[in-house]
Amino acid sequence: MINLSERLKCLAQFVPNGSVVADIGTDHGYLPTHLVLLGTCPRAIAADINKGPLEAAQSNILQYNVQDKIDLRLGNGLQVLRPGEADVIVIAGMGGGTIRDILEASPEVALQATRFILQPMADEKELRAYLLQHGWTLRDEELLLEDGRLYQVLVAERGQEEIGESILLEIGPRLIEKKHLLLSVHIRRLIEKYQRVLMGLQKSTQEVALRKAEHIKEKIGQLRKIEAELLSSH
Repeated sequence: MINLSERLKCLAQFVPNGSVVADIGTDHGYLPTHLVLLGTCPRAIAADINKGPLEAAQSNILQYNVQDKIDLRLGNGLQVLRPGEADVIVIAGMGGGTIRDILEASPEVALQATRFILQPMADEKELRAYLLQHGWTLRDEELLLEDGRLYQVLVAERGQEEIGESILLEIGPRLIEKKHLLLSVHIRRLIEKYQRVLMGLQKSTQEVALRKAEHIKEKIGQLRKIEAELLSSH
């Protein structure tokens, strides 16, 4: 079997048995190869915009003798897929804005999927907001600490969900609900990030920067409140 990184193992656990998965930005093709070898997926699609990663994926797929079960596709985002061809779409290791753009560019493909498994490297709040605005609900969320970096995984399915407070989209509503073990680390890192932003803004005398600083202070206050509630519930 393939020795998957913790991050890829985390993504793999959200792929339902019997589903056809499309891994967009597959890199070395480890995830689809693992899922097919495990028997989770009868077949899979490994796609990448660059030839190099796809050639590396092909080499791995041949090594594990699963070339009859994995299709390799060269192309941009979901444009490599036909509507309904994949039940589950995995997009990992890209910015939240890039993931949103990929979904937005191919609505006919996105809407035929039953589940997205997304692992944004940044702009998680914007990605959550986009999903909720376009008829998706956050089925689950996960946090993972690997090599000092905290990764967020979003699992979305079709459905209606409204989240009133912007700060919940920043942290992750499902992470808060399940009081994730890494939630306090996650919130502390968000507070520290905004404190750094605030320090920069407070050096400015411009009106727009001062207004932004007030907004950031408010956000830090909201995060501290959630952090305190979390600590008191333990």
